[in-house]
Amino acid sequence: MAPASTDAAPRGRPLTLIRCGDATDDYAFVLDEACLDEVLKKVPSGRKVAVVSVVGAFRTGKSFLLTLVLRYLREKGGRDWLEKGGTLSEGNANEGVNSQKDAFEWRGGRNRMTTGITVWSEPFEVTSNKGELLSVIILDTQGLFDNETPMGLTSCIFGLSTLMSSFQVYNVANRIQEDNLQQLALFTEYGRMALDAQRQARKEASSIKKDHALQRNEERRQELREKVKAARACDGSLDKVKQLEAELAKESVVEDDAFEEPPPPFQRLEFLVRDWTEFEDSLSDTDMEQQMKTYLDEVMAARHANDLQFTREQITQCFVSIGCRLLPHPGFAVTSKKYDGSTAAIEPLFKRCVDRFMRSVFSDLEPKSINGSELTALELGNYVRAYAAMFSGGANRFPQARTMLEATAEANNRNARAKALEAYCADLDSKCGAGPGVSYLEPREFRTVEKRARSDALCAFDAMATMGRKASILETRASLDLELSKARDRFRLMNDARNPFRNVEFYVLPMLVAAGSFVARRVTDFLCPNDETLLARTCDRAEDAFDHLYGGVVFLMLLFAAQRLVAMKKYLKVVGAGLLDGGVKRD
Repeated sequence: MAPASTDAAPRGRPLTLIRCGDATDDYAFVLDEACLDEVLKKVPSGRKVAVVSVVGAFRTGKSFLLTLVLRYLREKGGRDWLEKGGTLSEGNANEGVNSQKDAFEWRGGRNRMTTGITVWSEPFEVTSNKGELLSVIILDTQGLFDNETPMGLTSCIFGLSTLMSSFQVYNVANRIQEDNLQQLALFTEYGRMALDAQRQARKEASSIKKDHALQRNEERRQELREKVKAARACDGSLDKVKQLEAELAKESVVEDDAFEEPPPPFQRLEFLVRDWTEFEDSLSDTDMEQQMKTYLDEVMAARHANDLQFTREQITQCFVSIGCRLLPHPGFAVTSKKYDGSTAAIEPLFKRCVDRFMRSVFSDLEPKSINGSELTALELGNYVRAYAAMFSGGANRFPQARTMLEATAEANNRNARAKALEAYCADLDSKCGAGPGVSYLEPREFRTVEKRARSDALCAFDAMATMGRKASILETRASLDLELSKARDRFRLMNDARNPFRNVEFYVLPMLVAAGSFVARRVTDFLCPNDETLLARTCDRAEDAFDHLYGGVVFLMLLFAAQRLVAMKKYLKVVGAGLLDGGVKRD
């Protein structure tokens, strides 16, 4: 996967997505909704998102690393992405440096830089090796294990970052230690419960989809039977009857889908060991890759102690992929408080290894996925809100596994509702919406089309919303049914507007009256005598009456037409509003 080739890469700025409180409120987490919306609204509708985050110990170079990530993405992974300009001024907060404020701020020394969880304001467009465009969101986190951060808060920051990320870089100094693995072990119970829930959810979804497919299959067979019967009753051609009978015979029986084991709840974890001392300039890339693999195998190898072995087994089961990258020291000039950003001061071996690291991260990046579903920006936002609320209780209230599972299920149900409503609107829009080439449907046909679209939408919701409490699922389903009814009414209005005979009685009757008056006026004029007799005067009065009636009807029709134009203007506003939001409400 490589950064997409756009003319101008976004610059942006860091935004505090999650703010941590202080001791007075037990270090409670507060989500900045405006910040979240600012980032997500920049992702094109329907595009999938990937979330890359960096977590790790206090003052181990996370923000510096993310500045390199931003430069790599801006330069679209070009050959000289790190050396370009000869200086690394982005985010450099060292003394005497004229820093550009277009990166995560970093500097040498011991003082903490990042607090809470920070997000880069501009998503980056990346093209996968499958040719699919992804929007990549970058997260930075507060340093862990310092003298100011309680252990409960450390666990919460680590936990929230893990839940939100599709690719998490675990930044550690010198080597992977046992306490690094213990942080990951906090989620093993949630991972086990999530896997069990996903297995049950997949079984239920498979059953729901099969029942729906059987229903659709039977409806299709019934339609074909009626067509065969009608063709025979109307003495249709033998070829047509045979063709319909052949189609009926081809309608296959719906078979059970093979059960697929759900993936682990978390996606990719990459240990990034900083200041690694065992690389030599003479080593080839292949040798260094092998050393990384060997080191990870040693760390995750079986242990005699049961608790250590259990921790490793649980971590392995919770992540789809676990990798390891080793980075040598960038050079003491770089860690100095007076480092001016010169790329020449960076050790060549570090440059070589960090380039390999960047390409490994973005060579196989995948969308954020939860419960087997790849997320769009709207869906990711629902999960972030649910997870942030779960951690709002404070540092001493790390959520239990069941609480995490319920938060995931709640956001999953909201996303299922949004997807089902979107599919319903897309289906009806293609058949009776405001788009070009759509014709008028008779009321009976509209009811049939709408009923099938509603059935498909509810089936899609039922197949996806299979996690969590049944009462919560039923409540969300009821709200979906209400939204479907509102969308149905909008599409009915659009369909009725295409009816060629709509309100025809308002035109036909006045036109008949006007035509009759006009004909009567001409007949009277032709038959009446042109003298001063009583009959002639009566005919003249009749002619005047017919003229007035004809003129009055024409005037009333013009007045009615003007009123219709005003009503049409209001109608177009309603239809336009429906088209703009696609009939889908945002949670």
